[in-house]
Amino acid sequence: MTTPRTPARSKVSITLPHDLEARAKLASGENFSAFVEQALEEKLIKDAMLEYARLRRNDPVDDVLQAAEADIEAAA
Repeated sequence: MTTPRTPARSKVSITLPHDLEARAKLASGENFSAFVEQALEEKLIKDAMLEYARLRRNDPVDDVLQAAEADIEAAA
């Protein structure tokens, strides 16, 4: 039986406005680090999804489908 490994961790220092620190500590309960980790993961995922949506707008899949259909019709 294998056990999951905890990813390697780094200690970092950040500077926050006092009010944001207080609200985050209150919301985090007992584990401020886990709270910040989750918030960063969610922010990175959101940013990646926004970038994907931006790229999709510039090169929609529908255009690829239409081009493929045109190629099939031309080959027939």
